[in-house]
Amino acid sequence: MNQSSFLNYCGNLGVKREGRDVMRNSHVLPHISMMFLSCASSLALASPFVTLSPDPELAALRPVTSIEAPQAAKISEPPVLVLNFLPDEKDRKAKLHFADVWDRIRAGFALPAVDTKEVAQSEAWYAARPEVVKIILERSRYYLFHIVEEIEKRDMPMELALLPFVESGFDPFALSSAQASGLWQFIPGTGARYKLQQNEGFDARRDIIASTTAALDYLQDLHAQFGDWRLALAAYNWGENQIARAVERNRLKGLPADFTRLQLPAETRNYVPRLIAVKQIVMSPQSFRVALPAVPNLRYFTTVARPASVDLTHAARLAEMKIEDFKALNPAYNYSIIKASATMPLLVPVDRAPRYERRLEEFMQQEQARQKHRPVTRSRRTSK
Repeated sequence: MNQSSFLNYCGNLGVKREGRDVMRNSHVLPHISMMFLSCASSLALASPFVTLSPDPELAALRPVTSIEAPQAAKISEPPVLVLNFLPDEKDRKAKLHFADVWDRIRAGFALPAVDTKEVAQSEAWYAARPEVVKIILERSRYYLFHIVEEIEKRDMPMELALLPFVESGFDPFALSSAQASGLWQFIPGTGARYKLQQNEGFDARRDIIASTTAALDYLQDLHAQFGDWRLALAAYNWGENQIARAVERNRLKGLPADFTRLQLPAETRNYVPRLIAVKQIVMSPQSFRVALPAVPNLRYFTTVARPASVDLTHAARLAEMKIEDFKALNPAYNYSIIKASATMPLLVPVDRAPRYERRLEEFMQQEQARQKHRPVTRSRRTSK
């Protein structure tokens, strides 16, 4: 099902906007969370990931094919996201007055309320597919804290932290028919413009840190150009030149040039409503028959050094991680061997970093000893 089919499907649902007015008061929820926080015993630890086969309907969120989707791998035990370690001093200074990352996201919502039939249709679509929503929410737990941190540093609306839900289903391996790739779905040209390296062995459009930085840079540039976050989001979907022309057409006709008045293709017309629908899932998950997975308000991953050239499977063993989990944090490599020319560091969970660094040092010492004791072969001259 492509996005046009999705729109037609939603249009046929005929769902009315009933029982949604309670969401208008969503701005008071962060304050209520603060009132109850004093009663909380501790931050909730994350439960195990649920590894599920891709749902066919997930493709309806955006037409993608997965290069090497980690959720399709067969493993005996589900990967676990458990922060069973003492956070470092930097993390202690994080905003720990929030119960979890979801609480922090809600507190940062800043886009104006949108109450349109397109929002209602998108909400109905997600509400009818709780298993699809659950898969995406589970997958997001690797990445949300980092994205929220970066958005907060820039004082941007926290709704943007949910944009990968719409773009890629939080799948860093997602690849669209237009060759848009990664969590943030950069096409090759825009990726290159925002300094995302793309070569035979590495595609930074799939790199978690680099692509997030590039996406937020791009969104800030679009907001500076149009002065409105809804227009900026529409431009992220359709392209800034197309939105600029649509704005100019309305101005020449003496018409308002806001998002709701522009002539837009169906996909772009529904793009912002879909993001607002995801916002409503976070605000009221029970209305969509889902439970938000636990995401502690602590860093999940950190950068570590790597050997000049290393096999991904061996690097995962150094970190004592399943290869599926390791690739979910390091999805930018096109091959199993990381070449010496690659410049990006590796990511591992914070609690795995000390063990990884210790085992890496042992590995390097063993390699040096092996090189030192390797016999030198000398060429012999043959006598005539």
